[in-house]
Amino acid sequence: MQQKLYCKMTLRLWKEEKAFGPGLLCLLQWIEQYGSMQKAASQMGLAYSKAWKMIKTAEKELGFALTERTSGGKNGGGSRITPQGKEMMQKYIAFSKEAQMQVNVLYQKYFGNEVEG
Repeated sequence: MQQKLYCKMTLRLWKEEKAFGPGLLCLLQWIEQYGSMQKAASQMGLAYSKAWKMIKTAEKELGFALTERTSGGKNGGGSRITPQGKEMMQKYIAFSKEAQMQVNVLYQKYFGNEVEG
């Protein structure tokens, strides 16, 4: 059975280092859902230290905080997405969707209905 070719695009934003991409978006979405970086990292199968590094690197590259963290205590700690972080997530999602639509147009132009042999 022959499969049709398809195109999959992944966008990452860079400065000196990777500033934003699909993995960080996913992490932020889980943080938003759970209110916890630890739970978000666990959901993604990441070590907490890896998740923390991803966020710190992105914040350094972007020049603003993506999350606000509170230390544990009587009621426990947690994390929430900053307003700038939410805006970045929304822009990245919109940019990715629009870019994928343009890539789909170009894919059809160059490959149409070709199949893989």
